[in-house]
Amino acid sequence: MQTVLRYLLMLRHIPKQPQKIDVNTLRERLTEQGIDVSVRTIQRNLVELSEVFPLTTDERCKPFGWSLLADAPLLPLASNGSAARRTNGNGSLHSNGLSGETVEIELECDLALQPQLEAYPLNKSQKLTAGADTFTLTADAELSTELLVWILSHGAQIEVIAPASLRTEVAQHAEAMYRYYFDQ
Repeated sequence: MQTVLRYLLMLRHIPKQPQKIDVNTLRERLTEQGIDVSVRTIQRNLVELSEVFPLTTDERCKPFGWSLLADAPLLPLASNGSAARRTNGNGSLHSNGLSGETVEIELECDLALQPQLEAYPLNKSQKLTAGADTFTLTADAELSTELLVWILSHGAQIEVIAPASLRTEVAQHAEAMYRYYFDQ
């Protein structure tokens, strides 16, 4: 599981061409997120990821830089089309309440996410508005499992402002997660 998490975090930090990231910078970013691995492990992981994802390396000068191909599509974290399932705290499962309709979402985001969301927008309707300590993201988006997983993957770095149904869904997942860790 640790390897899968590391792969996902690595992919999150690799920019699209023409931007690039070198292995040492990628290692620093992983270390900031609690993942401590060697430069050699990251190099091996990047080679493995490049067999599945549209990654490329710029070897014209050292340190080599890694990036996603400029025309690479954004890949969803979950796309099997099935409804997300979560436990309600006592072990029984129930589906999420996402409607699948397209609505305008409003998210308050930590400033640290801004470079990532500028490089990898949710879609063409995305707008970012700077604030003092945060920024607001607005976009038209489908209320889907993929959107929910994406929001939850950012933890406390994103707060859902609207719509209320999405905010409630995220809060219910956070509450269920809290029960796992603190109501033992």
